[in-house]
Amino acid sequence: MPESIPTSSSSTSLQKELSSPFQVSSFLAQAQLTPVWRERLDRFTKPKVLISAFLATSAFYCFVIGRDRYTAVSEFVIQQAMPLEGSSSSVLAGSAAAPQVLTSLVDGQYLQVYLESSEVKSRLFPDGKKLEQDYRIKFPDLRTGLPANSSAPDQLEFYRKQLSAAPQPLSGSVVLTTSGFTPEQAFNLNNALLKQSRRFVNEVNQSINADQNQFARKEVQIAELNLKASTRKLELFREKHGNLSVETEQATTSSFISGLESQLVELKVEEAALRRQYRDPNAPEVAFVADQVKELEFQIRQERERSVSKDGRDLNTLVLEEAELISDVEFATANLQSARLAADNSRRESQRQLKFVVVLSQPQLPVAPDQNWRWQAFLASIGIIVVAWGVGGFLLNAMRKS
Repeated sequence: MPESIPTSSSSTSLQKELSSPFQVSSFLAQAQLTPVWRERLDRFTKPKVLISAFLATSAFYCFVIGRDRYTAVSEFVIQQAMPLEGSSSSVLAGSAAAPQVLTSLVDGQYLQVYLESSEVKSRLFPDGKKLEQDYRIKFPDLRTGLPANSSAPDQLEFYRKQLSAAPQPLSGSVVLTTSGFTPEQAFNLNNALLKQSRRFVNEVNQSINADQNQFARKEVQIAELNLKASTRKLELFREKHGNLSVETEQATTSSFISGLESQLVELKVEEAALRRQYRDPNAPEVAFVADQVKELEFQIRQERERSVSKDGRDLNTLVLEEAELISDVEFATANLQSARLAADNSRRESQRQLKFVVVLSQPQLPVAPDQNWRWQAFLASIGIIVVAWGVGGFLLNAMRKS
């Protein structure tokens, strides 16, 4: 029994000696593997490898995974029914059509903003769920499309990406480009936007013309009311004073007084002749004519006082009042004529400035996917690498110099 104990201890020491070389070898193997992986990791983290991997991933997405996109293009111009004065009605008339081109260009810019507005989006896609269903994300391209339960601003931003309205500075026309994941989506969206363009132009024309014509008609109505009021005041004034013209009555009174004064002059001449003929100033013939002269002078003085005094007829004041009323009637009549002329000119001008959409090129149903976006996205990736490389090199040089 005492000898068995050393035997077991010796076997244990032997196992330790045998197992220790294996542990050392495993440690050595791990120590050798770590630099290998580090070397491989350093190899993969080199700039060239990273750039190549980025470009390969971008190319794989752009040309393999990316969904097909279809494009529909149309072109139209906004023109007036009649050209501006001194300009040509043709868009191809060169410099003579410059005002028309500028007008069409400005209208095209307004229309561009309108087509990208939330109002048009709501009219074309009143149901947000249907928009999400039509443009939903599909495997394997999980980056393109409209996600479910998207917000209204996200839907509006996605809608704006599906269209492009570009006014042309040289011709004044508008090139409308729409895209979709199917040919029908791009084609139908383009046609719908053309209808909205016509609707916008018609609404603007009708609203402006309606406002102008309504303003002109209102001015005519106001002028008619003013004329009626002025005429009624003049009628009431004349009815109050005997339905006669005060100016005519004043002229008649002046003529009557002038006649009396003429008779007075004749009687005074006759009286002077009689006084020379008769030595007695109280002779019956002289006294008779003298009495006529006094009576005529009294009558003339009385007529004058009655025509100008406030207690009498006061023709001077009445003449001024009547002249003012007549002037108001004449002014109201001229104002009514001017208002009617302005209303007619407004109607003619609204017809002349009437605008409408002339479609130069109708949209066509796409027959093949548009490959431009793939190349544009891939070239954009290359541009990102070039810019990052240049900026990074500049920063490294600056850091080294500092």
